[in-house]
Amino acid sequence: MATDPEALTQLSRLIGEAISPGATPAEVQRVLDERLDSLTDGIVAEATASDDVFDRESALDFAVARVDDLAKWLSTDQRARLLEALQGKIDTW
Repeated sequence: MATDPEALTQLSRLIGEAISPGATPAEVQRVLDERLDSLTDGIVAEATASDDVFDRESALDFAVARVDDLAKWLSTDQRARLLEALQGKIDTW
């Protein structure tokens, strides 16, 4: 059973798909496997809109902090792939 409904609400918003508040970490990871590109885009969009982001370095810091906030729902592999994808998108700024 999920223990952090706020994080699940944030994940749902970031990927554009509802995740049940009762989802297990394994269920969330299955959804994120299918929607990792959407999660990447969602975090980049948040970074772009943030007043705390003013260059690539601050964008990456912001993105890493978001990933850390959501880490309990990510597998080790998903976290690594997400960070790599975020770095790639931010490097194009």
